[in-house]
Amino acid sequence: MNYETQRWLALVSSIIASLCAGFCYAWSVFQKPLIGIFNWAPADVALSFSLLMSVAATMAIMAGKALDYMQPRQVTLIGGALLGLGIAGIGFVQTLYQMYISIVIAGIGIGFVYPGGTISNVLRFFPDKQGLASGLLAGGFGLGALVWAPISVMLISQYGVFSALKMLGAFFFCLIALVSRIMATAPNGYLPSGWTPPKQAEGTTGTDKKWNQMLKDPVFYFIGSVFTLGCITGMMVVGQASPIAQDLLRITPQAAAGIVGLMSIGMCGGKVFWGAVSDKIGRNLVIVLMFVLGGTAVAVMPIAVSYYSFAGAIMLIASCYGGILAVMAPITAELFGTKNLGLNFGIMFLTVALAAAIGPRLVAVIKQTTGEYTLAFHIAVVINLVGLIVFGLFVFYRKRKKNACQNMA
Repeated sequence: MNYETQRWLALVSSIIASLCAGFCYAWSVFQKPLIGIFNWAPADVALSFSLLMSVAATMAIMAGKALDYMQPRQVTLIGGALLGLGIAGIGFVQTLYQMYISIVIAGIGIGFVYPGGTISNVLRFFPDKQGLASGLLAGGFGLGALVWAPISVMLISQYGVFSALKMLGAFFFCLIALVSRIMATAPNGYLPSGWTPPKQAEGTTGTDKKWNQMLKDPVFYFIGSVFTLGCITGMMVVGQASPIAQDLLRITPQAAAGIVGLMSIGMCGGKVFWGAVSDKIGRNLVIVLMFVLGGTAVAVMPIAVSYYSFAGAIMLIASCYGGILAVMAPITAELFGTKNLGLNFGIMFLTVALAAAIGPRLVAVIKQTTGEYTLAFHIAVVINLVGLIVFGLFVFYRKRKKNACQNMA
């Protein structure tokens, strides 16, 4: 079999499937229409995004375990069916709790598509370009806001919110079912022709660890905390992008959809850019840069009174958030090996679930309590500073552990 061709087909098909799963980042454009129809509290509707992302991240563990028994294409197909069913199901709801049930179904589907059936398989196919491959795949996921936000706004205006959801759900299922059929499974220990792996990449342990061994390693908790803190700021902005833009800039939902689209460009570009750069300059420096730039951008947002300054700030925040997602899988592979990456990364991806449970809800509650978003942005700056400190402790611990091993030798 020509694995060189198969790995690129697997990457392309995985990007398309992840693009459909990335609809979650466009969910904010549905929030105000649903609030207007049912007169639900904004914080209760904002909870739907937290629920969607939290369930998706949690289900990544189950999807990772399913890869022990099923091929990636089968896991992806199941995810596509559940995603389509959940999104279409929201088009039939009459109560808030019915919407939550449909959101949970959609979230399970997202988790089975990305990262479930796609990312660990792609990383095994691209041991020579893990940062780039992970960035491209995560970029496809992040591109969902750019693609689906304007399409959703158009469908809502022409057919109504419920019909729009039904049409999108059916389309997602059909497209994911189609591309899942061309996903090949990467063979164990695959090496591209002419490529020799380095003896030890930066930050690697050189050992494949099972999930229970990973959970006993203090390194897991250090880096997991870094990922959580890095994602919270992104979730605070990404999950409430449309309402924040409408409130701060006093613009229409259609104009806010443009902000959501620009945010998606920043997120997608950041995933590819930071992922590729991390292959060149190392993951550690990239993480430091993302915390510094992301913290600076969120500090600027309360005073970004023009459309372009606000768009620039939100694009930079989305870029850094996307970069965290892009380097998460390669760092997990480097620290704990690729043999058990499906399940290990599923557990590590819980950091995204935790961030999703905190970020959007925090913004909505602050807005509902204080009447403005300023306090939320100040908290986000502090979170970035704490993230830098925790990452510094992680690097210090790794160096001390390495020196101790060398002295024992």
